[in-house]
Amino acid sequence: MTDDSDSKPGVSNSNARCSPTDTGGGQDRVLRTDGGTGGSPAEETAPTSAESEELLEAYRQKKREEEEPETEAEKKRRLRKSKNGESIIVDFVANFVAGGDATFDPVKGRVLMSEHRLILVTSKAKTVVPVTSIFDIAVGQVPPEVEEFFDYTVMVGYIVGNRRRTTVIGGDRETIEKFSLLLFRAALNGSTTLVKHPAKVGGRVMDTPKRETGLHLDYESVVFPGNDVLGESDEPFEIDLASVIFFEVIERTIDDEKRLVLSVQHVENGQTVTTEISMGSRRKMNILGRYLRLIYHWIKSDVRDVEIEEETLEVLVGLYSTGPEIDIASLLDLEEDELEHRLAELFDDDLITDEELPCDLTPQGRFVVNEEIEDVNV
Repeated sequence: MTDDSDSKPGVSNSNARCSPTDTGGGQDRVLRTDGGTGGSPAEETAPTSAESEELLEAYRQKKREEEEPETEAEKKRRLRKSKNGESIIVDFVANFVAGGDATFDPVKGRVLMSEHRLILVTSKAKTVVPVTSIFDIAVGQVPPEVEEFFDYTVMVGYIVGNRRRTTVIGGDRETIEKFSLLLFRAALNGSTTLVKHPAKVGGRVMDTPKRETGLHLDYESVVFPGNDVLGESDEPFEIDLASVIFFEVIERTIDDEKRLVLSVQHVENGQTVTTEISMGSRRKMNILGRYLRLIYHWIKSDVRDVEIEEETLEVLVGLYSTGPEIDIASLLDLEEDELEHRLAELFDDDLITDEELPCDLTPQGRFVVNEEIEDVNV
């Protein structure tokens, strides 16, 4: 079964070379309240009122625990579970426009999320969004209808019956970004994917067979853990999102079925490789494309104003290319004082994790090095 395969909810080519301000463009900026048709799989049926009350009761129990002395609360589980086993993984207060409210009047309420659904609760109503019904997650785009109320938002598109709905949740940037990452993970983690890695090395097309595997999102990477149940013998691998230099969504015929394929070019061991990822669900492919574009945008935005001297860049590349056992000063023919100065510059620009050796590159530092490697390869 595929999720929303007929609704094609705004999937478009995603180019990682887009400007840092390009977060989707066009229709992605429109606040959709309803309209359109889409698939309505049985798994996306809204939960019953009783099920919603169970999750809310779990929240109330958690709040009662917080009011107890800490020594007593420590004896109980940090996250209470409802009767059907759901845990609350998100709980914060926010202003939101829920369920495509045509008046666009934000209300203050509680945002709760389990692994299976998002619930927005006010004193008068609640909106329940099954995670399996979400087809779009747009972060940082404040719709014009509500821009006077919000500084930073996440816009969640979902299906109710055969109608599309949109919820806009606003708050401070840090809170919204953390919540958005958890929402992406809830929507995608554990999905079955068809992966070809590597599909290309440089410009050379490889005959690597496709393999079925899982998928897990980390902030800095997309991990494909393999599939022991299917007898997969290949090692798990991951795509470092700081190494991505280009990606696009293309349509191909796989097993007599038209599917979306996410083609990702990234740097691996100093060379450009291409990995192709496909899922049967267009809904999930759209969300995965959103996630890659978002993380790429965040990392690139962090380094776009950083100016690095050639000598400092050489130190960064040296750290990337060698292990902690290598004497960087001798390798680059630098005096210790000069190396300390260059390391301090890199640390101040948030490109390395420490101004003293040994240290690692941050995602921003790896991004800078990988762009340099790509320029050399070209």
